[in-house]
Amino acid sequence: MPEKDLTNEFSARTVHVTVPAEVAFNLDRIQTVQKEILGRLGCSACCSGFDIRFDIARRFVVDTDLQVQPAGLLE
Repeated sequence: MPEKDLTNEFSARTVHVTVPAEVAFNLDRIQTVQKEILGRLGCSACCSGFDIRFDIARRFVVDTDLQVQPAGLLE
């Protein structure tokens, strides 16, 4: 029997969440985000086998007025 390739199975269960630093370093706010993400994945009390990876926003967009905003984040 051939060995099962688990690479795609695990990567399909990986969830990437990008948050601003103000959220990442605030326990109450990051727990609120975590609860929302878990609910969207199917259970607000557990991660249901998902590999959830939190990252701090490091991409920014600069407009013609030289206003710097995080890319893809709602303010």
